[in-house]
Amino acid sequence: MSSNQFIVEAQETGKTTYLFNEIERLLKEGSGIIVMDSATEHADKSLLRKVSSKYDNSCVIDLRDERQVVLGNIDINDFINNYKNYFPFNEIMNNRDKIICFDLSYFLERGHDEYDETGDMNLYRYYRGLYNALSEQIALTIILMEREKLIRNCFVVMDEIEFPVTEYTIDQLEDGISFLASVHPENAFGTFYESFSRLKFQKYQMRKE
Repeated sequence: MSSNQFIVEAQETGKTTYLFNEIERLLKEGSGIIVMDSATEHADKSLLRKVSSKYDNSCVIDLRDERQVVLGNIDINDFINNYKNYFPFNEIMNNRDKIICFDLSYFLERGHDEYDETGDMNLYRYYRGLYNALSEQIALTIILMEREKLIRNCFVVMDEIEFPVTEYTIDQLEDGISFLASVHPENAFGTFYESFSRLKFQKYQMRKE
């Protein structure tokens, strides 16, 4: 059973700082860490940039090839049965001894840029859809790899990641891996997030102070 948690709060409420501190705590406990971040433009606010700057044993993976985003174009069962042939299986396998940081900002920002330049809402939705599918593809691959014991004792920390609305629920495949996320209220609708319990972030902050 999953023990996924998320913080659902607006901007400038300390969510990223909380996640960064949790990563430090989890590393001290011996957990492996995978970071997923889509808000990486500003180094001082980006979880991924903070982690990759502080820890020498981190690597940043930034996918920009839309041909490698296959989830959504193939049947979910086909992906599950053949996930080792797709991104990011090899990238994770080759960096299992590191803190793996996935930068998911490219397709998200590309959608905004295309819309600003062309005003084409369909093009915006296309790149937004790629971003959502990529988020799901990475999370699902991590879950499947943990189930097969290819990665162990791993914790996934996500900052501002959106997931698609799907007919399937990937959390049903989880077995011993946990996700901790922060997300804006308007982006907490993805099907995967239905498995997350809401972390009482403000009350926690008050207790700590």
